[in-house]
Amino acid sequence: MHLAVKTLFVLAVGLGFCGVGAGAEESAALPKGGVWSLAGAMPEARQEAGVAALGNMIYIVSGYGSDQVPSVLVQVYDPAANKWRQAAPIPRAMHHHGVAAVDGKLYVVGGFTGVFAKRDPIASVWRYDPAADRWEKRAPLPAPRGALAVAVLDGKIYALGGEHWSAAKPGAYEPVSDAAVYDPKTDAWEILPPLRYRRDHLFAGAIGGRIYALGGRDRPNYAIKNVEAYDPAARAWSERAPMPTGRSGGAAAVINNRLYVFGGEGNPDNTSLGTFNQVEFYDAAHDAWTRLAPMPLPRHAVGAAVVGKRIYLPGGSIVQGGRAPGTTPIVDAFEPN
Repeated sequence: MHLAVKTLFVLAVGLGFCGVGAGAEESAALPKGGVWSLAGAMPEARQEAGVAALGNMIYIVSGYGSDQVPSVLVQVYDPAANKWRQAAPIPRAMHHHGVAAVDGKLYVVGGFTGVFAKRDPIASVWRYDPAADRWEKRAPLPAPRGALAVAVLDGKIYALGGEHWSAAKPGAYEPVSDAAVYDPKTDAWEILPPLRYRRDHLFAGAIGGRIYALGGRDRPNYAIKNVEAYDPAARAWSERAPMPTGRSGGAAAVINNRLYVFGGEGNPDNTSLGTFNQVEFYDAAHDAWTRLAPMPLPRHAVGAAVVGKRIYLPGGSIVQGGRAPGTTPIVDAFEPN
């Protein structure tokens, strides 16, 4: 482990548990709910990348560094061996895209091209075959959007929310309530009933036969709390218990039938960095939230992937907006109790 990375993690632990976004007394009183560890460091720091686990490997696709210029880099992490390698580069550089794994293949959905300030929403879908180390185009989204969330249920990929060009204000962006589902077997998209709330930079996950969409933003509100569930059989969305801490741009993962949400940005209590260290999980069976002790390194623009009993969070930015020098190479891991 590089000394600089170890030092950064130690400093981050100090920040995280001394009250970034929460008072020290409040943090001390919270149940930890799991064990944090430092998994390592990315060879190249990235934020706003796509993150997903394929088998026992974690893929970090595209994204950008503090210069906010996206690359085609695909980094692959082996947690068991604590080793990194590169996969075939994705044909198009992008950021704020969704990534999902289905039947041994990786799918990259939507996103933006160009630097963030001049981002252009895209509808492209790419499939990666790890056996051939090859990318190929698949059927595009019904409409271009970036900063969306994806989740997998019954072998299908759900693409929720996001941001696109505003029809009313040329040159401006606006969140969408779009929802669509992709069937990899037929390479076809189906448009679904829209979300109840338009939002981008949201979180999503699948539990118990339903898809959950939560959090996100509709500028200037960076801290939407609303949670909604989609029932594929009824083709309908329903309201669920709101998040304790509304936020956007963090990471989410499902493990042990619980949906964990990590970090985010738009924190009014953290005026210097604007990031969240909050960790909360949603129990769908009881429609209830539990708040845990904070993450060691508060950040946003981060992804999450589950391998074994751990949730891995590679990269991200410790500064709201991803401005320099906020991009971090840290990969930390959380193992729930």
